[in-house]
Amino acid sequence: MRLSAQSAPAVSVPSLTPEESPPQGIEILEAFANIPDVRKVSGKRHQVALCLALFTLAIAAGNRGFLAIGDWLNSYRDELPPAIQAPEG
Repeated sequence: MRLSAQSAPAVSVPSLTPEESPPQGIEILEAFANIPDVRKVSGKRHQVALCLALFTLAIAAGNRGFLAIGDWLNSYRDELPPAIQAPEG
């Protein structure tokens, strides 16, 4: 059974002035920071906290399934704060 991917909804990301810059830590990353990474060494391309944070953001934006989450991540890669951008590759 194949599930169809939903397209990523339009999301407006406000720009911040230097006076409004976010706090040092990004809370969604901190929320997942203490979760143990049980993946095999060969499966550890990115930090588990980063993966969980990005998946959570994509799902909160209304995306369901791997294809939709991947499309959302690709379409908003440039708009995500640098601290939560996965390295390209």
